[in-house]
Amino acid sequence: MNESTHNPTIPLELDLASLAFVVFWVFLLSGVLLSITRTDFDRSGAKFWWCALVIAVPVLGAAVWFLFGRPSRDSRSRT
Repeated sequence: MNESTHNPTIPLELDLASLAFVVFWVFLLSGVLLSITRTDFDRSGAKFWWCALVIAVPVLGAAVWFLFGRPSRDSRSRT
């Protein structure tokens, strides 16, 4: 290919940044879903609704789970 006709549609930096974001998103999503499924909830359907929230709104749902959804360490150590 001639250098004068080389015209990439997506710059390499943008391509690498989007790849890094996707890899981060996959690890975040799998970590949050694993954390939700390993948690013991007394309420029926709580795991389902947390998983639905995390899948529907991935980054915000994961942040809400880690900030407010996980049981506290005190309640986990009592069980």
